[in-house]
Amino acid sequence: MRKQPFACLAALAVLALPTFALAADPPSTEIALARRLFAEARTAEEAKDWSAAVSKLRDAISIKETSGLRFHLAYCEEQQGMLVEALVDYERAEDLSVEKDEELRSQLPARRASLQKRIPTVTLLFARDPATARLAADGRPLASTSFGKPIPLNPGKHAFAVSSPGFATFTTELLLNEGDAVVTNVVLVPEANVDAVSASSGAAAAAAPSATGRGARSPSRTYVLVGEAAATLGALAVGIAFTLEGAADDERAANDRLKLTSVNACAPTPARPEVPAICADLAAAVDDAQRDRFIARLGFIGAGVGAAAFAATLVLWPSRRPQAAIHPWIGPGSRGLSLEGSF
Repeated sequence: MRKQPFACLAALAVLALPTFALAADPPSTEIALARRLFAEARTAEEAKDWSAAVSKLRDAISIKETSGLRFHLAYCEEQQGMLVEALVDYERAEDLSVEKDEELRSQLPARRASLQKRIPTVTLLFARDPATARLAADGRPLASTSFGKPIPLNPGKHAFAVSSPGFATFTTELLLNEGDAVVTNVVLVPEANVDAVSASSGAAAAAAPSATGRGARSPSRTYVLVGEAAATLGALAVGIAFTLEGAADDERAANDRLKLTSVNACAPTPARPEVPAICADLAAAVDDAQRDRFIARLGFIGAGVGAAAFAATLVLWPSRRPQAAIHPWIGPGSRGLSLEGSF
């Protein structure tokens, strides 16, 4: 998201201050303290000390909550990568905004819409009854109704744990970037089958290095691509050069023919002793033009073959490991695989 000019935030600061006077609940001394905290927060914003600004703004909000304070708090949280918290505070600022805060109110919808696109989400698919399971994200419990729905989270690494009586705890870690929408299956394994699952997981882990070796970026692939590109460009250069040379030979032959328009044969005459030399040059020009066009065709064919080889290498030789993982699971009388990936 493009950041608004800092002067715009300074203008909003002016709007924030008068709103302290809208409610007479806090004593005047506390209002003065809130104003001072806001001024200190603005100084910290200008210095890009976002943590200090957030602390000052929260202290000011604890005295008197206003739309301007919430707006600045959301802005500072956004700069720290706290996108979920920033969205909540932008929405709160919109709820608190009054008619005379027109400049502030006009910016809030765009800020909120932009953040909603940037916030990554994780959807946990759970085939069992969600009411029988407990879900935690980064150690914090979430309601069972969160299963099957996009869970908004800040960019970064997040750990998930799902537990249910009689089953081993399912855990997974996901690294989220802005705008990601990750969907993964939650498969609970009965505690009696934990050893079997551990053995299967160990076998899968042992096979992982070879799979990674096949999918990881290879220096050989880079060398092949560079070689194919160089060969393609070289063949193309040959084709162009000999095409131009052939055109020059054609022009030379045309000039010789003009000199022979009044002569029926290449035998010398007293008036034109140079005719044999012109005829010889004409024959040489025709031969050279044919040779040049033949070499040019070979160059263009080689360039086409090189380009096709480059495209095939680029498509068929993978450059990196697929962003997906397969987890084995075993249940009573059944077994299978769970696919986890980013879409």
